[in-house]
Amino acid sequence: MIIANDIFENLSEELSTVIGALLNDEAVSQPATLADVREAVLAEVKTTTIPLNRFSSDRIQQLRDEVDALIDEYGDDALAVRFFKPWASAALQRLIDAARDEVGELTLSGVLEATQRGLLADLIAEGEIADDEAQTVIAELQALIDQHGTDALAEDFIHEP
Repeated sequence: MIIANDIFENLSEELSTVIGALLNDEAVSQPATLADVREAVLAEVKTTTIPLNRFSSDRIQQLRDEVDALIDEYGDDALAVRFFKPWASAALQRLIDAARDEVGELTLSGVLEATQRGLLADLIAEGEIADDEAQTVIAELQALIDQHGTDALAEDFIHEP
């Protein structure tokens, strides 16, 4: 089954956070699947013999329903990483914020163009971004462009907790 590249757009912030934690958990064998995500969601539930909704919170119930819907559509062996919302690093978020101040609504290609016009150098000079982070930020931005296209809104990759 083909999974759309932007399936994460319809996921809740909370489920994306669960998936991110699972992907970063060294105790979980990788690659993690939707079955692993469901297991992580249900980890707080202490019993399997009593119906889930009797002892679980509404939050857990909603997460379970959301992951069950994904499993129904894509199978429990679908890779969890395909459903994870990619967030920009803190340095890239600062670059996007600075570019947004210059332009307004901004695409990923617009951020790259602003970087090429010297915005990244200005942020490094101001101490907003460390000099040794510059290449990483550019590589991360290019990876987002490669995955999501030049017209993707840069603001969509800013994570505001």
